[in-house]
Amino acid sequence: MTLDVHIVSHTHWDREWYHPLERFRQKLVALIDEVLDDPPEQPESFLLDGQAIVVEDYLGVSSDRANELTELLRNGRLEAGPWYVLADELIPSGEALVRNLLAGRRSLRKHGAAPPPVLYCPDSFGHPAALPSLATGFGFPLIILWRGYGGERWPSGDTVRWLAPNGDSAILYHLPRDGYEFGSHLPADAESARSRWLRMRAELGPRSATNVVLIPHGADHHARQPNDSAALAALIEAAEGDRAHTSSLTEFAKAITQAATQASLSVIRGELRDSYGYTWVLQGTFGTRAHEKRLNASVERLLVREAEPWSAIMAARHGRSSQRLVEMAWTTLLAAHPHDTLCGCSIDDVADAMELRLRSARNQAIGVRDDAITALIGHDPVAARASRDSWNPIALIRNPAPRVRSGVAIIDVEEFVADVPVGPGSGPKTIAPTTISKTKPRIGALGPLQVLSKRLEYSRTESPRHYPDNDLVSTTRVAAWVASAPAYGVVCHEIAGRGLSWDECPDRVLVTKTSLANASLSVHVDDAGVVSIDGDSRRIAPLFEIIDERDVGDLYTPAPRPAEYSVQFRGVRVVHRGPLRGELALTYRVVAPRPRLVTAELEIRLVLDAASPLLRIDVQGDNAIANRRLRLAMNGDVHGGVIVADAAFGPVVREPIVVSASEAAVEQPPPTAPLQRYVTRFAAHRGFTIFSDGLAEYEARDDRSIAVTLVRGVGELSRNDLSERPGHAGWPAPTPRAQCIGSFEARFALLLHGGRSPETIDLIERAADDVLNPITGTTLRSAQHVPAPLHGARLDGLGLAFSTMKISEDGQWTVLRCVNLTDTPVAGRWTLGVDLSEARLARLDETIVDRLDVSGPSVAFDAGPHAIVTILVR
Repeated sequence: MTLDVHIVSHTHWDREWYHPLERFRQKLVALIDEVLDDPPEQPESFLLDGQAIVVEDYLGVSSDRANELTELLRNGRLEAGPWYVLADELIPSGEALVRNLLAGRRSLRKHGAAPPPVLYCPDSFGHPAALPSLATGFGFPLIILWRGYGGERWPSGDTVRWLAPNGDSAILYHLPRDGYEFGSHLPADAESARSRWLRMRAELGPRSATNVVLIPHGADHHARQPNDSAALAALIEAAEGDRAHTSSLTEFAKAITQAATQASLSVIRGELRDSYGYTWVLQGTFGTRAHEKRLNASVERLLVREAEPWSAIMAARHGRSSQRLVEMAWTTLLAAHPHDTLCGCSIDDVADAMELRLRSARNQAIGVRDDAITALIGHDPVAARASRDSWNPIALIRNPAPRVRSGVAIIDVEEFVADVPVGPGSGPKTIAPTTISKTKPRIGALGPLQVLSKRLEYSRTESPRHYPDNDLVSTTRVAAWVASAPAYGVVCHEIAGRGLSWDECPDRVLVTKTSLANASLSVHVDDAGVVSIDGDSRRIAPLFEIIDERDVGDLYTPAPRPAEYSVQFRGVRVVHRGPLRGELALTYRVVAPRPRLVTAELEIRLVLDAASPLLRIDVQGDNAIANRRLRLAMNGDVHGGVIVADAAFGPVVREPIVVSASEAAVEQPPPTAPLQRYVTRFAAHRGFTIFSDGLAEYEARDDRSIAVTLVRGVGELSRNDLSERPGHAGWPAPTPRAQCIGSFEARFALLLHGGRSPETIDLIERAADDVLNPITGTTLRSAQHVPAPLHGARLDGLGLAFSTMKISEDGQWTVLRCVNLTDTPVAGRWTLGVDLSEARLARLDETIVDRLDVSGPSVAFDAGPHAIVTILVR
């Protein structure tokens, strides 16, 4: 068998890791300078990893060499992309992965260049089941990866066909055991080159399913090796009998894609999180620096569910586009997504920089959202700022979901207290009032209102042509029953008026000192702090358990050990007494016996709203010690059962990964798994779902519980003495801030439901919206009229989940995307608030595929099982 051996020179570039970005960028500049000084000759290339951001990093320092770099990118002698960043693939949402590829394409197009036709994933810690759909949706026939695949439980060859849940397929080429470093440090003398080639061929030959193989020639942060040309020539000569040659990733992709059409390839399906016995997969990073993963999830939601949809509606109605601002927010966020960054397995300086990026992206997303909604309701901030006497304050209530919803909304009502001037002459002439009004605000057409809190704060009314008007206001947070909030819509009410009677709300919450109850659920706290829940002839007791363990691991791999501890119940108090929201606060202490020490304090709030089947569980805590893993295990009434966890473009069924003793001696699979929005435990006729607002690690335990990691604190980037993973996974470095000492938070919800069916799948998805994207209200004090209700976009179809609504990359369309979460075909329909002239079926990358018919404001479509349906409308 003669091998067609493609040798591709490259560097694998972790943008930040054991050094911060700034230091690695200095090394990157030197590396690319060297390549530009002595560029490869076609058809050879030098691969700048699979990401475009390194090109931007270089040009940010060396803009004087932009023309040279652009020329090499255009003719393929330098390759980059298709990703913007080499992201972790199991923590970000499917839409974040799409934005990553779109941003990578935009970045390269600025240079007139395109990426190799490969979804190149050389070092990600596992891969989602939907990755073939990403490849197909961007026109890539080939995926190249390393971790997460290989070993006894997979086919033995290097090339297989990988099927996504919706039936999309891609060719998967699997790197050798040494991964992207397989061809690093090649010897230049003939004898050593021959010896090295024999070892390489002994691995490549038996695995080759097509006779086309790849040798990646490079390593982490490596420039080209000394005597590179001589070393490559020596290897090519040593490989006589095979066809070895320098190449590019593009040429390799063409060759193996063509060869795969003639080969009989094995077929695989599902997530790739198991390379035990082949190479480390490092599945322990999901609980590391947990607070950062929560922050990332909240920013993703702001962009995908708020900034993008509202700005898309604004563009469609008023022709005003904030597309460039949205793109900037996304590129800021994506810079936090590399696997060493978002996974938390990097030094503290990197983690600090990541949090700054996340907060920046959050601020950008909020600004885009607020400006879009201001435009959509027809508010003119310039006219309003100049006409203070005509202000008519309104409550502005938005529904960030593609369905009409009714339920309890939390609204912040601002009421004027005093003008607070700023600048020269603003010294106080009188003492401004500082007492909070005790009166309950009224909102016309809403009522009754339940007051949750009151506070004094400053509120600025801004205009692009004026200094802000600064006021002291009394802000009352209220719970209000909102009926039939329009889908992706906004409804406004005057802050005044009669209000409506209680009859508008179909339910109320009854609260005692130790219980909450509505029509769906009853919750009780006993004297020992044990919580029980009853609903629909089902009972769970205890509802949760606090689990404490020592963790002697590192940022890659947890190494939990038993800890001596006790949990002390410190009491329960009523926070909100209903009728719309009931809330109890339970306090607990985690105590170590020797020496007797309070190691953690937790306040767990149980929240029940009128007419809601969801029990919300909010956690606020303080961690006082290092080297620990603290978890909240939530019980259900399903023993065993099937575990279904949310993931990119739809939930997946998960089973424990069981490995042999020899495999475990190299790396043990943790019992934990990645958590996106929710995880469900199903039996034949019942199930329960735990929703999380961003904590990214769960364990489906052998009993009936699901444990979610609240805090995992360790102080080393990498250790080499772990029985779970002997050897260093990274360069050892202290990470004291990764101990996560201090405050922490988490927000969960519990839903009891039936067995797995299209109706239950639909119910879970709607509940996820209610938990994570609730109806919310704010005050616009400078309103001059009460705007008419805004009807934005509605999605109909049982089991269809909203995925995106955004402005298209070319600015000419509104992109609508949904996912069929069920195993059966579904007839779907989008209905927008304006009439449509045309619609197109498209790929994920917005390439048009087919024409769809429109009817007024609606477009109908068919969604096959687990289909990802992208539609462009205008």
